[in-house]
Order: sequence, then C-alpha cells, then structure tokens
Amino acid sequence: MNGIRLLKKIPFLSALSAKHLREVYRLAHELSLDRRQSVFSKREDADAMFIVLSGRVKIFTNSASKKRKTFAYLKEGEFFGEMALVEGTTRTAAAQAVEPSRLMVIRKTDFQRLLSREPRLALYLLRTVSARLRRANEEIEGLLFRNILGRVAKAMLDLSRRSGEERNGAVILKERYTQQELADIVGTTREPLTRALSSLRRAGLVELRDERYLIPSTDKLARLCIET
Repeated sequence: MNGIRLLKKIPFLSALSAKHLREVYRLAHELSLDRRQSVFSKREDADAMFIVLSGRVKIFTNSASKKRKTFAYLKEGEFFGEMALVEGTTRTAAAQAVEPSRLMVIRKTDFQRLLSREPRLALYLLRTVSARLRRANEEIEGLLFRNILGRVAKAMLDLSRRSGEERNGAVILKERYTQQELADIVGTTREPLTRALSSLRRAGLVELRDERYLIPSTDKLARLCIET
C-alpha cells in the first residue's frame, strides 16, 4: 500500500492536507522486525507511534502472576503507540511482532513540530485516544461483570467485527488464532477458554473451518453477550 494513502487512513491524520501528509511520510522511517521480535516493552520510554505496513503485531501486558492479556492483534494499515505523540510517559503495554513485519515509525519530536503548525491535529488525536479509552472501559466492564462464556463470546464477536469477512450470511475471521492466543485476548488460561469455546460450538454459535473461526450469526452471538 502506498505510504501516503496509508497515512490518510489514520483517523487523526486524515484531516491533513496532501502537503502535510507528504511531510509526515518524509519524516517517518521504516522498521523491519523478525517473528517474535519486540517493538517495545511495558514501562519503556514512549517516543514514537507506529503504523503496520505488513505483517502482524500484538499489543499485550503480563500480570505479576505471569498471566498475559492481549489487547489487540494489528495488521496492515493499523496503528499503535499514538499516546507517545502527546505525552512523555512510559509505555503501558508491550508490542511484539507475531510474524515478520514492517512498521512505519513517526517520532514524537517530528510530529509535535507539525502539530505546532496544524493545531487541528490535537482535536483529531484526542478523538482517537477517547475511542480507545471507551474500548478499554468496555474490556474492564466485561472482566468485572461477565462470566467466562460471556467474555469468550464477546471476544469472538469483537474479532468478527474487526477482522471478519462475510460468507453466505456468516462471518469468518480472516486471521487464524490459536487457543492460547484467544485465551490471552480474553485474559484467561487455555482450560476455561477451551470449555467456553466447546459450549459455543455445541450451541452452533461458533464453528471452526480450516483452522479459522466462523460465526454463523453475529446477531445470536451478540444476544448471548447481553445475557451473560
């Protein structure tokens, strides 16, 4: 994908003129990563944001008890680390390449120079951050009030909306997820995740086709999320 067109797809950069987009692209540089190579660690100084050019990156954190929570798997055209552009704090999560990946890196100092000339960017960036905070609040609510079946159902529904493709009225996930990856997304271990998936499959709400999960009816799955 063309770099300028990719930048145009980023919500808070989409308001920029073609001239400023070219400037951002000129200031950015490319980073290549091997499978499982770290992008950054939790509590590391935050000084840049990243856009996925190719490959796949996961955003995650580990608890003191060694449990892992995966917040997102990001693919081409998606971005992360944008909080670094507005504050000088440390990272609140870690990022790692799931497969060989290429990233576009935008440094905070370069972006802030552009921000001084285009103050509207601050508003668009705030909207992006607010949207991510809303999703984080939904995650917290799910952990507090949903049982494991409801949490797994909600995770599958979110994945279907984020990276699913329609197929004869159903939705199939574009990416393949292992049970461990799904457990990390839900914030649980494999055993309860496996039990919950088995329940969803018996109920006809989730199927496995060629190692990819298929949702026969997102409406029915959504109703289960409300009920659990």
